[in-house]
Amino acid sequence: MGGLARRVSYIKAFRHRSNGEVPALFVDVGNLFTDDKYNGQVLPVEVLAKNKWILKGYGDVKHDAANISYADLPYLNEVLKKDGYDQRVNDFPFLKRLISANVKSADGSHITPVPYVIREVTLKRGKVNQKIRVGIFGITEGKPNVANQKETSYAGFTIADPFQTAKTIIPELKQKADLIVALAYLDQDGLQRLATENPEIDTIIGARQMSNMNDPVHFNRATITTAYNQTKYLGELRYYVKSDGSIENQVNRYVGLDNIIPDDPATLEIVTAAHDEFTNEQNKAAKTNVQPTNILSNKASPFVGSDTCAGCHVEEKEIWDKTGHAHAMATLEKKNQQFDNECVKCHVVGFEQGGFQSLVTTPQYANVQCESCHGPGRDHVANPQKGFGLMATPVGCVQCHTSSNSPDFNFKTYWPKIKHGKRDLAAMH
Repeated sequence: MGGLARRVSYIKAFRHRSNGEVPALFVDVGNLFTDDKYNGQVLPVEVLAKNKWILKGYGDVKHDAANISYADLPYLNEVLKKDGYDQRVNDFPFLKRLISANVKSADGSHITPVPYVIREVTLKRGKVNQKIRVGIFGITEGKPNVANQKETSYAGFTIADPFQTAKTIIPELKQKADLIVALAYLDQDGLQRLATENPEIDTIIGARQMSNMNDPVHFNRATITTAYNQTKYLGELRYYVKSDGSIENQVNRYVGLDNIIPDDPATLEIVTAAHDEFTNEQNKAAKTNVQPTNILSNKASPFVGSDTCAGCHVEEKEIWDKTGHAHAMATLEKKNQQFDNECVKCHVVGFEQGGFQSLVTTPQYANVQCESCHGPGRDHVANPQKGFGLMATPVGCVQCHTSSNSPDFNFKTYWPKIKHGKRDLAAMH
């Protein structure tokens, strides 16, 4: 939810600038909820709380549709249960806007999502008050497993072949919509295949984009674009429509949600309340010693933490203590981003690699420590050898100090702030 308040603020400003003459739809391609490395058991209470607030937040801001990806299914295993579903829809109407054409209940105990939604928009420029029906459907690939295959069953749901599903659903949509939009949680090859096999699709919005510089691709009739994988950017796809209602062109850009864009006050209240509840639930878990079932013990982790490194590297540890790296998690907490995994991974040790899991369960791995740059140190501690942990610079630095995360990063000015070891700046690459 990190960028939700700024997204809403931007959309309101856009509508204001256009004097309400340009309609806008707000969609999400998938991986909306966190699965917290789901292992087949109930998600931790704090994760359930976070996902509940996502349902509320997106509903309150009138989000039009969100595609269900395989990563969303562990949480939906809870909220799409038939038992109590009507009450949950009453509390969270956004449940009705979660769509998937190829995800179904495996045993009938869950509600199967609707395959698509139809949104009617009115064009007030050109041909006055012309109405266009936009059909939006969603598909997802299966969850990749260790053999790099796609699982067809996951978290109580079955995942049908997305390409065959598209061929089945599009003829139905053509009867109901003037414009067909696919929200597709697929890789790049899958997006192109979807366009190749289904020329009736007007727009394909894909997921898992790592760069905000890619232009949309016009392939067959479809325009393919991708959503940025962090909440720091809002993808804006603009349609230019001819007087007869047909599409003349589609142009995409990514809007940086930095501090130039103010937070929408009402939405910020939702985000703040959500973060307060996350924190409270994590604190409760700490006090009651409730641990996630997938936590690794310190001995099982390949990471040892900076205090262990300091046993031999005293001078380096003293330098580190005075750097921003030593307080990297605090910078996220000030921005209420300590629960955003895309941010967290560059502010801790070994995220999703057997190190940091949460501030409650693994606080010893918070902040950018020695092993964040030099790699897991357990084997090195057991058998110290020269040459351990050499990192090419600035190549290693820009894995986190990207242009979007750290736009003012300059290695020559940043390195002196953390300079340690025997290697001199002039010798580093």
